[in-house]
Amino acid sequence: SEYGSDIPADTNCWEREHFYPMWCIYYLGTRPKWESCEALDENTPGFVMNENYLDYPLCMQQRLYSALVREPVERAISHELHLDALKDTDHHDLPQRLFESRLAMGRMNYMTWALTADLFADNLDKASLVPGRMHAEVAMDTLSRFDFIMELSEDEECDAAVLHFMGLGDDVVEPRMNADFGKFEAKWHPPQPRSVYEEWNNLDREVFAYAKRLIEVDCEFFKRLRKANSKPRYHHMPKNLAGI
Repeated sequence: SEYGSDIPADTNCWEREHFYPMWCIYYLGTRPKWESCEALDENTPGFVMNENYLDYPLCMQQRLYSALVREPVERAISHELHLDALKDTDHHDLPQRLFESRLAMGRMNYMTWALTADLFADNLDKASLVPGRMHAEVAMDTLSRFDFIMELSEDEECDAAVLHFMGLGDDVVEPRMNADFGKFEAKWHPPQPRSVYEEWNNLDREVFAYAKRLIEVDCEFFKRLRKANSKPRYHHMPKNLAGI
């Protein structure tokens, strides 16, 4: 198999020619890579998402780019608790070394890593890349060029407007099932104090704060644009929205 002999036969990889979920490819070195945007369109015309890390080169003239972000400390704790719970189930089929590697990767500045790893390391070195200040700056610059950034929040109007212009429908997004995670944090007993996760994710917290500022501006724009487009008298973008 092109995905390696260690992949279980019943692994759910969805549509492999479209995208390559993290749970399908254990080794980053087995992930397909395109050398140009033309090669991407030719080889994977149905490509719809990146998983685990952002692929370069970016093809922003050919494709729309979107990102779903999450508060880094909450994400890191949730990720670790999820992996820890998975260890004792029949679904846990990762070798111990890979399990520990994935745990370490998810604990520290994962967002910064995911947005920059493919740019700064080849497939053999990605997992060992430790993000630094330079990577955080590149991550923020990259997010500033994305077409859509979302954090599933309490602003359902914003979420619905963004999804509308992404072409994904008009239904209001349901709240995240784990949106109240903080209320259960004490009960779930994170392996480390919250302050440790804050320190481990210092870069991600900065990148996330920047993403939140972008989201705030985008939300106002998309909500007003959607309202304007819903009024029959407008046949083009209103002039008063041009500078938002």
